[in-house]
Amino acid sequence: MNYLILNRSALATRPYRAWIGEGHRLVLISDARGLNADDAERQAELATFDDAVIMSDYHDSVLVEHEVLRLHAEVPIDEIIATSEFDLLRAARLRELLGLKGQTEFSATAFRDKLAMKDLLSEAGVPLTPYAAVPAVTSLVRFTRQHGFPVVVKPRRGGGSMGVEVLHDEEEMWDFATRAEGLGADDDTALLVEKYVEHELFHVDGLMVGGRVVLMWPSSQGATTCLGMLAGDMLHSTMLDADDPLLDPLRSLTRTVLEAMPTPDTTIFHAEFFGTANGLVFNEIACRMAGGRIEEQVRIGFGVHLPELYIRALTGGVLPEIPARPVRIGGLALFPPRPGVLRAVPGECPLPGVTGFKVMAPIGARLNQAHTSVENFASALIAAETRAEAERIIDDLKSWVETGTVIESTSVGTGI
Repeated sequence: MNYLILNRSALATRPYRAWIGEGHRLVLISDARGLNADDAERQAELATFDDAVIMSDYHDSVLVEHEVLRLHAEVPIDEIIATSEFDLLRAARLRELLGLKGQTEFSATAFRDKLAMKDLLSEAGVPLTPYAAVPAVTSLVRFTRQHGFPVVVKPRRGGGSMGVEVLHDEEEMWDFATRAEGLGADDDTALLVEKYVEHELFHVDGLMVGGRVVLMWPSSQGATTCLGMLAGDMLHSTMLDADDPLLDPLRSLTRTVLEAMPTPDTTIFHAEFFGTANGLVFNEIACRMAGGRIEEQVRIGFGVHLPELYIRALTGGVLPEIPARPVRIGGLALFPPRPGVLRAVPGECPLPGVTGFKVMAPIGARLNQAHTSVENFASALIAAETRAEAERIIDDLKSWVETGTVIESTSVGTGI
């Protein structure tokens, strides 16, 4: 088989050749940021591919499509593999153009466009908050008059909470409208508005192979939120215990969503639900691996690596036995940057249960406000026997990081 791989991830974490095996032609088109900075390491990574095109301008360049068509003309491609959220539609459109099997444009659009997604799930009876498209500012005004404030406005095809804002009153709404491009123009904007609800956010991560769910487990962000990350607050997540009363309702609702969506037969999925005073409410679902070290969190819990299982399943490989429930409760903590200069940061973490503590910025680095819900200057993974224990460890970790970190602001003094 001739596999073409569209890649944005660090190749050090995506050993495609080892996952797919010998006897296949592997062609890589990758964002240059996915390669190791060390020349020897980079050459070793690229040596595992039969052909490779590396692009510094990868994100939305049409040269990606141009290179795919050129490579296909030289040696016909059998399948296109794409794991990034921002490559799903690109890959689907290329498959349809070249007549290849795999996820279709209709399916990819349903998972990428939150309006299309919610329309499908509304018809299936999945519980949703009130929502509407926002082609122009008048649509936003109409929605707030009908449903009141607060509301959430977000890009229909965004990711990582980029561009998401909560509007609490008319003043904030008009401030947003003056900053948002196109709300007063003839061309419709690609925005969505939803009624804001107080919630605890749950995410359900898993893998479907051949139309059958082979792994699915919910986690909770507790009192932390993705939008809180953008404001500078720590984000954490812990897996639910096997006897948690919300375990089965979350898994059942996820299955309903997967059945209602044009879900590929083999796919990773990451679903999000609001836990509200009136029950579970759907937020969104993606057919790709979640960010923010969730793949490592799942690995702690189940001892398997979801991206590896997905690639092996997609290319006909044999999967290992997957536990029916986590052997440990995996957790994670992300510490977002805030504006200032990083003057001090903790070293190796001595706390029991904390593993994989990483500092992403060197001393002296100038930090800015987080732009996505996974952007961080430090992060860690947690391994525990119960969710309660994992959350206690995270509390201790938070205190340890805050005590050892100094971010010097040019205007308001020092401290994290």
